[in-house]
Amino acid sequence: MASQMKRDIFIHVFTCSLLSSLMVGNGVASDISCLKSIKDSLEDPFNHLSSWSFHNQTEGFICIFVGVSCWHHGENKVLSISLENMGLKGEFPLGIRNCLSLTALNLSHNHLTGPIPSDICTLIPFATSIDLSHNRFNGNIPPTLAHCTYLNSLRLDNNNLSGHIPQELGRLPMIRSISFAHNYLSGSVPLFFPHSTAIDYANNGELCGGPFSPCSLDTSNDFPQSFKQGLAIGYAFSVTSVIVIYISYCAPWEQSNHERSKHRNRAKELGRIFWSIAGRKTPTQAQAEHELQPLQLQEKVIREICVTERMKSTMRLNEVREATDCFSIDKAIGMGKIGIMYEGRLPNGWILAIKKLFDSKQYKRQFLLEIRILGKYRHRNIVPLLGFCVEGNERILVYQFMSNGRLSKWLRPLEGEVTLKWPERSKVALGVARALSWLHHICNLHVVHLNISSECVLLDKNFEPKLSNFGGAKFLNPNIEDDASTIMFYVSDGKKDVYDFGSLLLELITGKTLKELSCSFNTTTTNLSRNPSNFINAIDESLIGEGFENEVYTLIKVACKCVQPFADERPTMLEVYDTLMDICGQRHRYSDGSHALNLAVSSDSIHEIPDL
Repeated sequence: MASQMKRDIFIHVFTCSLLSSLMVGNGVASDISCLKSIKDSLEDPFNHLSSWSFHNQTEGFICIFVGVSCWHHGENKVLSISLENMGLKGEFPLGIRNCLSLTALNLSHNHLTGPIPSDICTLIPFATSIDLSHNRFNGNIPPTLAHCTYLNSLRLDNNNLSGHIPQELGRLPMIRSISFAHNYLSGSVPLFFPHSTAIDYANNGELCGGPFSPCSLDTSNDFPQSFKQGLAIGYAFSVTSVIVIYISYCAPWEQSNHERSKHRNRAKELGRIFWSIAGRKTPTQAQAEHELQPLQLQEKVIREICVTERMKSTMRLNEVREATDCFSIDKAIGMGKIGIMYEGRLPNGWILAIKKLFDSKQYKRQFLLEIRILGKYRHRNIVPLLGFCVEGNERILVYQFMSNGRLSKWLRPLEGEVTLKWPERSKVALGVARALSWLHHICNLHVVHLNISSECVLLDKNFEPKLSNFGGAKFLNPNIEDDASTIMFYVSDGKKDVYDFGSLLLELITGKTLKELSCSFNTTTTNLSRNPSNFINAIDESLIGEGFENEVYTLIKVACKCVQPFADERPTMLEVYDTLMDICGQRHRYSDGSHALNLAVSSDSIHEIPDL
């Protein structure tokens, strides 16, 4: 640790010395103009910049300004500007371009909005440190930040940034610390940051690659195209084409139009699965990414799997193979980030949902979390885990089969399929809110899901929602003793789940996620969610004229509260559930009283498979 600190100090001193030799001229006039422009462009409600007076322009007078450091005392040449936690409002001050010798900029913990300038490295070309954290900057991260070649530290955390993290940032030659945490970023993370760089991606959208799950073809940006991947994609395309042509045109040539439509939809589903398989990274890439994870994390995962290996399988591999016809593609019903889901049938007629993991080593933690959470607890709105299998390199999870499948299928129906009516949609909203409230506030582990979407909500034969996919879950309570406590990655609150639930609520109402809606309206999610009336024209046409308009609009208001940009502005899931019960709970109360949050079953072992 000490040697690393010395190395970082040396790099910083070396960089500053290099810059000092590069920057000639005193820059007095331009630096004064720079500070004047900054003061004029920012709103300063607490008068922190009152010391910035330009009346007495003696040598070095700007060096006594609050937050300003000069290269040499008595010389009006700005070295750094630090205006953190001053309550400043406005946008990024473009006049900073006139501070020709600036090497460090700190605007953190203010109320600055708007995009980060695309030419930021032209504005401050010699910057070694940029801190824009804890503001309200929005839009995309400009790829041109990669041109700030002297950067040692970059902090963009706790803003409203969205889109991809530019791959170009991985080529910053001197970067030692970089943070993207607490934004709304998605897609592939940069692949090639220097080995010693401290990187923080915490609490974003759907990031993939690097320390996260592998990227699928449709979510990765700047995806490196190797020959092996090209071959896999070509193979998948060829197989998919043959299947689609055969099922769509050859097999059903003597069948009715309805049956033809059913076959075409099946072909599309199989096509999606093949393309998902083609989009997965090769084992070599996955292994390389695992090796790039911090050593402490790798050691923790190793300890976790030791716990798993001591657990006795509740199902044998040959039983699972027989139930799925040796994992036949005809039995495939879905594709997730960590494996393929199959429909299985036992000899006694029970139907199961069987998830076969892609890589037993890469997804150890996800496998253990599913067992620990879903195997230990039972709740009406959480999918039951019925068993699991650990044999050799195979890792298999067995769930209760949900006959109506994923919620996303009902919100985006294929040709000939029907959509959900409002009573069913409100039932789904209430059920998911009930599950999250119980996980956050009642369950003794206080689980935070962190991946709420219409893809992870399953529907049983009565359209009762069941929350699934707990492989990325974390925990709120660090004080609970558990025999698998080594897997407990903690978070401070569950407000990420609240945000995702708000997006799911909007998807139930409009058929689109919040991100998709913001793209449709060509605006930011923050601007869109400020006014509930913005969503009126986006309401799903099938809901209009059904007599539920007031209820729909009220739930839009609830959703807008959930997706507020700052976590402390969002309600808790318990507050959201109580609100939904007041709005539409009377219609969905259960005769057994299980609308109550605390009605759930906890067990120390996985139950036997029930009669489904």
